Amino acid sequence: MTGVVLRAYAAHTLYRNSYQAKDAGKLLLSNIFKKDNYTDRSNSDFWLRFTYPFWFTDLISATDSLSKLGFSTNEPQIEKALQWFVDNQHGNGLWRLKTLKNQQKYNTDLWISLSICRIFKQLLSMI
Repeated sequence: MTGVVLRAYAAHTLYRNSYQAKDAGKLLLSNIFKKDNYTDRSNSDFWLRFTYPFWFTDLISATDSLSKLGFSTNEPQIEKALQWFVDNQHGNGLWRLKTLKNQQKYNTDLWISLSICRIFKQLLSMI
């Protein structure tokens, strides 16, 4: 749930700099690739079960929010997330990731690829 609520804070120019958002970001960051406390998401594989539009916290939505909150590639978990994206990118530049729902309806490969590219742009602009 932290990741879902944090998306709203990260999107808002005033609240993204609040100490509450930063603290929630640290909590989310510390749990990337770990199993969740919620019983219906108690497997760490849920980080790699993608949705678009975002309606669960997955690796894309979490990294996107964290980058908007000012977390950078200096964080080992963000570096690990970016490496996962690099390792799973196809030769044509897109990511063809398995999504939980709406894959055909929204042409998710393109939207997900755009989201990942925006994450890289945000994080690499901080360097």
